[in-house]
Amino acid sequence: MKSQGFTRSVEDPYVYLKRMSNEVFGLVILVLYVDDMLIAAKDKSEVEKVKAQLSTEFFMKDLGPAKRILGMEIHRDVKGGRFWLTQGNYARKVFERFNMLDAKLVGTPLANHFKHQLSAKFCPLDATEKGLMSKIPYESAIGSLMYLMVCTRPDIAYALGKVSKYNANPGKVHWEAMKWILRYIKGTMGYGLLFDAHSHQAKTLVGFVDSDYA
Repeated sequence: MKSQGFTRSVEDPYVYLKRMSNEVFGLVILVLYVDDMLIAAKDKSEVEKVKAQLSTEFFMKDLGPAKRILGMEIHRDVKGGRFWLTQGNYARKVFERFNMLDAKLVGTPLANHFKHQLSAKFCPLDATEKGLMSKIPYESAIGSLMYLMVCTRPDIAYALGKVSKYNANPGKVHWEAMKWILRYIKGTMGYGLLFDAHSHQAKTLVGFVDSDYA
């Protein structure tokens, strides 16, 4: 990548940056993860130039405008200056894996009645209950949902953080809370991350922090 004039991003090792030849402040952004690649620039001719250069050194298959990457679907509204990311197909595989395809939908990531139930006192104490819970794919469910959370679903971060505390010794109520999160995701599969070129004109980014970590 260096031979093509790209510099690796300090913030993300999978992102490479290159100055556009026809703009002082323009950038060509290249994302490379194993054998998946995305190339973006303001000028399409710059993208074509990079593809031609890389094709001389690597075998490349051009799939056209990106529609999916690493389990994420890419949607565009070119005229509106917007694009968004979702993970509907990935979520369906998660539901299938944990037998939740026919689960009833819920409207919140975590129900109010779990507020006092998600505690260590509901962890298994005797060998019998621990043996039963060892057959429950609790840790696998957390891992599957973690990928959703990190990529496109920050709305489940708090709920997932609560159930993750009992990963080492989950009880029945913790598993019920986990299934609740899955039911919520099933009803909100169209949710994702929206990137709007005009959002800065009317909206301000607002951040919140969990007081548990204050």
